Amino acid sequence: MNSVNISSCYLADIDFDDRTFPFSYGLLPAPLESSIANVGLLQPPLLVAGDRGFNIVCGRRRLEVVRKLTDGAEKISFYLVENSNLKKLFRRALWDNLALREFNLVETADIYVAALNIFAVDELEKEIMPALKLPLRPRFRQRCQAIAGFPWKLRDLLAAGSVDAETVDLIREWSTGEKAALIDLVEETGLRRNKLREVVSRLDDLARRDEVSALEFLSAARKAALSEGGGIDVELLRGHLKALLYPHLTAARREFAIRQEKFSWPANLHLDPPPDFEGGDYRLSFIFTGSKDWEKICSKLTSVDLEEIDELCQRG
Repeated sequence: MNSVNISSCYLADIDFDDRTFPFSYGLLPAPLESSIANVGLLQPPLLVAGDRGFNIVCGRRRLEVVRKLTDGAEKISFYLVENSNLKKLFRRALWDNLALREFNLVETADIYVAALNIFAVDELEKEIMPALKLPLRPRFRQRCQAIAGFPWKLRDLLAAGSVDAETVDLIREWSTGEKAALIDLVEETGLRRNKLREVVSRLDDLARRDEVSALEFLSAARKAALSEGGGIDVELLRGHLKALLYPHLTAARREFAIRQEKFSWPANLHLDPPPDFEGGDYRLSFIFTGSKDWEKICSKLTSVDLEEIDELCQRG
């Protein structure tokens, strides 16, 4: 156990840029801000002497809150670790944080990448990765290394939960330009998690299919999805990418719409084909407000020739 003494310093004496112990990333918890604002810093952080003042081992979020609330002009008490051993301090920070919370995707990635330079392979696989809930498969190691190298805007979205791990796996090999274009799209449209994953998946599939940059399809989709007000219509964007990815399905939908026009359906009567034209069930729905509406709809339906129905439902 390292020797620990109570001491004090100004916030200016702490090297906030040092990330030797990268255990915090993302928005500061509102309850923590409220607590420190009302009663001050109750639990001193753990610091160690560094090249430019003191480095943070444990308590970065608490110190960030104090710095935010006081503009940095504050003297704080802290625990000073002497005769430090990096591996022991890293373990101490890891288990101290795990006792209080779960790590977000960025924190998990940063901790894993930092641990690569500190621990032997067997220590990583037997202690660090299980503690981080990281399976021992290569995909999860590659995901962490990708996140550690992402631009800060993308890392912020990950830390906030707006981007999920599956999306990371899709874009980890994207170029800097492709990632930048995706960030711009998210900022402009507010796309998050599920819909964002869908868009990214389609862009990636199209890029791999045609062996071109995903940026080409994203640029074209943005133009196709411009609304009258000049912004991007997310549903138009999704529909455009789906049409590019599934041209036969798009053609089938178009042909079905043309054939359906021959029937001149009333506005309150609607026929839907099977989802993606798979299976055999068509769905007919209608709305009526009284006996006259009901009579018109029934009259229209009974007047349809069965051969016309067969033509409407033909595939290909």
